[in-house]
Amino acid sequence: MIPQSHPKLHRSEFTLGVLAGGSGIRAGRRDKGLMITKGRTLLERTLERHGDGFKEIITCCRDNAWFYSKFSSRVLCDVKAGQGPLQGLSALLAATQTQYLAVIPCDQYSLPLDWFERLSSALSPAVTGVFATDGDSHTPCCVLRLDVHSQVTALLKQGKRSLMALYECEGLQQVSVPGAGMDIDHTQSLHRDSD
Repeated sequence: MIPQSHPKLHRSEFTLGVLAGGSGIRAGRRDKGLMITKGRTLLERTLERHGDGFKEIITCCRDNAWFYSKFSSRVLCDVKAGQGPLQGLSALLAATQTQYLAVIPCDQYSLPLDWFERLSSALSPAVTGVFATDGDSHTPCCVLRLDVHSQVTALLKQGKRSLMALYECEGLQQVSVPGAGMDIDHTQSLHRDSD
């Protein structure tokens, strides 16, 4: 039997999920999406570079829903702080109305423009989700088919909150995307931003 190639997926088949629910501890407890560099917030810069062409943009935030609503089709708010990125992914997957979800953090500043193509091209019937890696850095930047939600839900029921547990699930892969691990961890990171 001749193997069939997986059809190329387009951004219009995906919802873009923006994770903005972190507590910003390493950034002085500031909402990183609202931090300003070169005259624009990190969220604005992230969406200007990576937000075009998706069917819908949904943001999962901790605070400042009024701000995120200006840049999103819909906004989800964390009910309880400190639940970790798996809870944010679960909320985004539950709210997604397309078969696929692409996810980026609100403070992503060095992701290459072809990140989506690199990740989505690795999806196949056997591969239900693809995460970007950058050396030893783990990142929530990913593309997922909606059936990954059952795996996320199972991990949350086991008390797991870290992305590392999800990375090890069956049907998920990692793809090297240089720059994917670079987000704003400290205020000083803004000075490294060369865009």
